[in-house]
Amino acid sequence: MPRVKHYQFNMRLLRAGRTAATAFGPSFAPGEPRELEQRPWESIDGATLYVGQIYNNPPGWTDFIRTGSPDLPGDLFASGAGAVLFVPSGGRILAICFGHVHIALNDDAFVRQFGLKVTLNAVSREQLRSFDTATPDAVTVQKRVQTSKDSDLQAFGVDMYRDLARVAAGTPKNKDFAQFVAGKDALKVIAKDKPDEVQALCDRILAMYLREDYKADFSWVDRMQMVSEKDMIAQLDEKLFEALGKLRAGENADLHMSPPEIVDYTEGNQLHYNGFGSHGSDFESLSIEDYVAELNRCDFDGEVIELKEKHYISAKKDNDEKFDQKWKVYDCFICETSLGEDGNEKYYVLFAGGWYCVDQDFKAEVDEAYDALEKVNIVGPTTCLNERDLIEELVNTRDDLLKLDQKKINPKGVKYGNLEPCDFFSTSREFIHLKDGHSSGSISHLWSQGVVSAEAFVSDHDFKVKLRRIVKSESDKKACGNAFEDLLPMAAQKPVRTDFKVVYGIMRKPYKDGSLGLPFFSKVSLQAAVKRLEEFGIPVALELIQKPASDAEAGEED
Repeated sequence: MPRVKHYQFNMRLLRAGRTAATAFGPSFAPGEPRELEQRPWESIDGATLYVGQIYNNPPGWTDFIRTGSPDLPGDLFASGAGAVLFVPSGGRILAICFGHVHIALNDDAFVRQFGLKVTLNAVSREQLRSFDTATPDAVTVQKRVQTSKDSDLQAFGVDMYRDLARVAAGTPKNKDFAQFVAGKDALKVIAKDKPDEVQALCDRILAMYLREDYKADFSWVDRMQMVSEKDMIAQLDEKLFEALGKLRAGENADLHMSPPEIVDYTEGNQLHYNGFGSHGSDFESLSIEDYVAELNRCDFDGEVIELKEKHYISAKKDNDEKFDQKWKVYDCFICETSLGEDGNEKYYVLFAGGWYCVDQDFKAEVDEAYDALEKVNIVGPTTCLNERDLIEELVNTRDDLLKLDQKKINPKGVKYGNLEPCDFFSTSREFIHLKDGHSSGSISHLWSQGVVSAEAFVSDHDFKVKLRRIVKSESDKKACGNAFEDLLPMAAQKPVRTDFKVVYGIMRKPYKDGSLGLPFFSKVSLQAAVKRLEEFGIPVALELIQKPASDAEAGEED
């Protein structure tokens, strides 16, 4: 019996009300200089094919080669062709993409998370092959886990409390639907449908998209619902632009940038910030600081709509021939904000070009856990502008605190662990970990530091011996009469865990109403650390340390 041939399709879904003619970027749209040729598709009523050469340029490496061999052939070209077939189905239009046509398409014309939803509807949790997640925070963590065969969701290490689902792949429950599916915004399908069966394929894909089977195994993905209302998005974009304005003015804001997809850094990378007259300055990595500096250097004075539609990042790997428009700048922003008055606030996060609304029940659960956490007042408000200055001030003014900042300890059997026990150890047996909550570093890194240090303290004999030795040495230097080492257990003793406490001290500027708080996703990541420390039997507390509202105000106070 002959083997059935399978075809690979790359599919997208146009937004409701969009037509094929409005699916292209400015340079490739009908009537524009690089428009693709429109051709009929004979077997499907209403279907349209667009095909053409997407780019055709001299290779980027020729300039380098000519320095040592100037007589290179003049007909060296790197090129990429592409095509897209638009197929009507159930009142919507699906796009089947070929080659490099994605460069010519306008991402805003297509439904986001289309491919992800189809995949999660079609695949059970036991039949996953690959899963990408992202954990939004001051430093966003993106993760891809792949297995050698279909596996249960548990094998992918997904934190259903913190992670956003980004890309999924696996074997469908119904083999008549497809042999394999993988999706994010676009959907990759491996199926046995022949070219003359494309209509049936599109009908089947759309029907799967409209189902809600995913709620049986993947209901946690709804903790973050994508915002689709245009007026709401406009309000949120203004909040984003306000935060960007603060950064441009040298102030702090909870706004940063992250690639909207996993990047292979082993292949090397160069990027440009384009669309506002920056003329291709080279950068090696994505950075909100670099982007802000470019905006200021070029005196950008446009509005958020211009930023959203025209600013983009072009990039190339070391072995690529040209810079391509890789991402919109807007798609790289990570912004957390809220709308509404006290008691009726809703929280939102911008990630990978989409605004997400935090599920109210999820938010209530996080806030309840945060409110239940013990709050302490050890450091108190400060005029210091950053963590470094605060540490220096506490060293000079507080005899009840012993500085252990930058004191590194290797646990047993580890040469380069370099664990920092804490920033300060107090006469009340508190391991105090400090962080400037408005710095470019991740607050969640501080949570992790507290957990790792506590785990070593309760379970690692070598760590306890070295910690006591360092504490005695630093205590002798301090010469304040406090024998901090006597507060720690001897090497042969097990610590009485409830006698100690892990304290997280976060420097934060006050909100407009004068209150102090943490970004929502920092609260989310904190809960994981608190649960882990509670498993160790060590109490946990939090102190929000008020820092000056702005550098200018700090100067007035001085």
